[in-house]
Amino acid sequence: MTLVSEDNTETLNAPAIAQQSVEPTRKPTIMDVAAASGVSYATVSRYLNGNPHVSAKAARRIAAAVKATQYTPNNAARSLVRQRTQTVAFVVHGETDSIITDPNISTIMVTANQRLGDAGYQLVTLIADTPQACERIARLASSGFADGWILNSFHTDDALFNTFRELNVPIAISEVGYGSQSPFPTVDIDNAASSCALTKHMRDNGYRRIAYICGPDFLPCSTERLAGFRTVMGDDFDPSLVVSAADWSRGSGSAAIEQLLSRLAEGSSNRPASSLLADHHIDALMCGNDCIAVGAMQYLMSHGVRIPDDLAIAGFDDSPDAISSHPQLTTVHQPIEQFGICMADMVLDQLEGRTPQRIHMLDTTVIERESTAR
Repeated sequence: MTLVSEDNTETLNAPAIAQQSVEPTRKPTIMDVAAASGVSYATVSRYLNGNPHVSAKAARRIAAAVKATQYTPNNAARSLVRQRTQTVAFVVHGETDSIITDPNISTIMVTANQRLGDAGYQLVTLIADTPQACERIARLASSGFADGWILNSFHTDDALFNTFRELNVPIAISEVGYGSQSPFPTVDIDNAASSCALTKHMRDNGYRRIAYICGPDFLPCSTERLAGFRTVMGDDFDPSLVVSAADWSRGSGSAAIEQLLSRLAEGSSNRPASSLLADHHIDALMCGNDCIAVGAMQYLMSHGVRIPDDLAIAGFDDSPDAISSHPQLTTVHQPIEQFGICMADMVLDQLEGRTPQRIHMLDTTVIERESTAR
């Protein structure tokens, strides 16, 4: 095979490259790669740093020379030259236990890490679980700790959110509820419309008196999902049948349904949960996410409520919890893995000087399963 130099003035056979490999006692350098490939030091440097302005022919020569010389890039030196750390930080709010058990967060982290790893970056995770942690993260962001930042489910009046607004660094964010007003490239779904679709599905299947467990009230997506539910319920909306979960966990779902049942009992004790629901003609329960729904369902079933015979239950997200629960959960499918991929792509676009998509809205679908079957 014949390789052609970048300026088309020199040819070199592949075996000749192999013959130019350096002495085994000396570590090969970028100058050795340049000499073996017949292109300039600057061209090799551009190639190794991922610069797109290297011709295909030159790239093939350099790749062959790197292999022949057994050259290993000095990533530390490259980072100093480029003023990059080759890391992207993933920041997530919440208690550590709830973050670890949230299947959505883990999926987003995994898919973002895969995408960034393919581009030569490492994802590091920072948990903002206390005010002190938020202060430390703010200092890290201001110090150039990472080349880019992925922010997961920040609420819009968060002090840390406002810190990032003041920084001129590559950032992507998910689910802030800002819509077109988002200050950062954003990946989101239409939470209100998706909740409307699920509520309409429940109504079309004959459910009329529906209770609702809302997600954490400091997150815009929780408010949007409740708003969609309220819109479709219309005159049948009953605010006394709405309670809020403290977070997105199963434990919070269990605590929220217990709170609702206590409200329905009106001070009386030892009333079976199924009787309380029947007395108030409640035939369905919708929840802000799948984890909350599964927690509520487990509590109700442990207190004698049959799902869906006594009460239909629906969640939101189509997370692994929706499939692993018994019965399986009716829910709204959102492509969670795409959140990580899209946010990683947005950060990479900014790092490489490309203009990222400003708002990427992902499609959702209502998935009917046994928990609402008539």
